Amino acid sequence: MGQLFLGVAFKVLALIGVLTLAFYAGTSFGSSALEPPTIEVESTELGVECQLVERHTVQYIERPVTVTNNIERVHRIPTELRNFNDLEELKQWLATVDTDTTTVYFELPDAPVDCDDYALALQSKALADGYILSFAVISRNEYDAVFQSELPPSRSLHAINLAVTGNSAYYIEPQTGEIALAAQLD
Repeated sequence: MGQLFLGVAFKVLALIGVLTLAFYAGTSFGSSALEPPTIEVESTELGVECQLVERHTVQYIERPVTVTNNIERVHRIPTELRNFNDLEELKQWLATVDTDTTTVYFELPDAPVDCDDYALALQSKALADGYILSFAVISRNEYDAVFQSELPPSRSLHAINLAVTGNSAYYIEPQTGEIALAAQLD
């Protein structure tokens, strides 16, 4: 029995020695030798980091990404609105915007085209070009007195435009481009 006890004791001591050597060998290689290999991949576009934790296992780490989009908007805004310098400048401008073929855009296809739509369209063109052009409503009697054409008897009011040049104010018929003196200001 003594030999049996010595044989078991020797085996236990040998096992402890092997385990001790294995422990020291493992610590000498460092803890990184025991960890699975890792690979870090960054994608700045998606803001996701990928790390290989162990074979067949991938860990995704989401990080917030700030996205900046520059939207270019161009608005044509004149530096300063002004009146027409003289009657000739008014006539030249009316020729360039071609008042004979004014296009008016409506929200509904069946919307009636009437005088105020033309006057507002001409006013918008003037503002886009840096000119002050008023929207005015005059009576049929006043219209017939200053313009060459006459309004139909069914119309009691008519929308037109008014431009100021120096000391003179001129009515403009937006549908034809006709200019009529409205008043001398001084």
